[in-house]
Amino acid sequence: MRRNKSESLHPQMHPNTLDVTKALSLRTVLRLSSMPVTALLYCVGLNYAYVQWVSPVWSDLGFTYSAPNKALVIAGYVLAATQSIMCPVRIRRPSQVAYWITFFMVFIPGLFVPLYIQLVGSLKLLLLQLSLTAGMLPIAISCRMPLPTLRSWTLSPRAFWTILGALFLLGNAFLLITFRGNLQFASIEDIYSVRYQASQVLEQHPAAGYVTQFLGNVLNPFLIAYGLVSRRKRAVALGTLGQVMIYSTAAAKSIIISPLVIFIFYFTLRRDPGNWTTRMGLIFAGLLLALTTLAIGAEHGAIFNLASVVLMRTFEMPGMLLGQYQYFFENNPHTHLGHVAGFNVIAANPYTSSLGIEVGRFFGVISEGGKNGDVVSNASFFAMDGIAGFGLPGIPLMGFVCAAVFWMLDGCAKKLPLEFSVSGLAMIIVSMTNVSLFSTLLGNGLIAWILLFLFIPKRHFRTGLKV
Repeated sequence: MRRNKSESLHPQMHPNTLDVTKALSLRTVLRLSSMPVTALLYCVGLNYAYVQWVSPVWSDLGFTYSAPNKALVIAGYVLAATQSIMCPVRIRRPSQVAYWITFFMVFIPGLFVPLYIQLVGSLKLLLLQLSLTAGMLPIAISCRMPLPTLRSWTLSPRAFWTILGALFLLGNAFLLITFRGNLQFASIEDIYSVRYQASQVLEQHPAAGYVTQFLGNVLNPFLIAYGLVSRRKRAVALGTLGQVMIYSTAAAKSIIISPLVIFIFYFTLRRDPGNWTTRMGLIFAGLLLALTTLAIGAEHGAIFNLASVVLMRTFEMPGMLLGQYQYFFENNPHTHLGHVAGFNVIAANPYTSSLGIEVGRFFGVISEGGKNGDVVSNASFFAMDGIAGFGLPGIPLMGFVCAAVFWMLDGCAKKLPLEFSVSGLAMIIVSMTNVSLFSTLLGNGLIAWILLFLFIPKRHFRTGLKV
């Protein structure tokens, strides 16, 4: 049968061909939207959110606005675009995900937000921008270095799961006994009252805090990530129920959303690790632009609450805290890491309270979430360890320390599937945006994860990490 002219010019495409065309189109967009372009778009979204909504609504929390120095704003864009090409875009190691989360959540906010609050002069703000860039550089370099060859300490499956099962049962039993009578699934309105009750329990039983961190940041995420990779639904369910139980003790919002975060890390990395970084950057930029537009003029409600959590707390606050820490420690003594357990034997801590409370009290911000009315201004390791310890020179110093930790972490995880190691570490990676690096290693469980990577039976997994 003879085809007509229109059919010859526009032959009918097979459904599979359409799917391939869509995939190729998406890859083309992601390739054209290279990391410098993505970083610039993200900077636009971050500044738009701060100027149009965060500062007008939350200036009483420290998000003030003064017209920034235009040269410093341009410098921020240049440094963000330049730094974005230092680390590989394709995700091959767990540390690369941690690097990019720090890039978007700490580094870029630190380049811009202090320019608006202007607690120090222009020269010192420029030095902050340059110090942050110098701090990110060794971390980016570590992502390109050959990984160390470590001796294998793999346990037998029976021994490994016996130890893990015992720790899981003993930890949950300890929390049930410690928080008996105080367990409740708190609503949003009751979160702070539940946290206050939990703080009283923790004052009497300090060990409960370490058990909570171990279960919430290590053991339960491990079960969820392992269950996803091995397709064992019972492990996923057990880890998720464990997080729900921990939420019922102290109403930590990060704990209750952790299964969702772990799922997002797992499925996005499993689907397309090559374009993960660019895709996340574009999603973040679009989220900043869209949510800010919706939130402008919005009354208190779902949109307002979502914008408060996403725009103010997640994206802008790390930058504001960097500015506050810079000003505070230019006018108060540095700790020389005396605030870190172990280092306080060498250097005395000049402060009686935690750094987060000291900084919060200094700026006079009141919050229901803080103890006795004080806001706990916990910040990233660049602020809490770097600036607090040694001033601006401490930022690149902590960059080298973080690079060494990441390099060792990658070496321990190199024989494990990438989607398992990254999704299991999801909450630790996210928490690094507002926690000391030393707290991440000890209290939050990063050292425990390194040990898990060393001892887990590798035959549980069919594929390893390509390096």
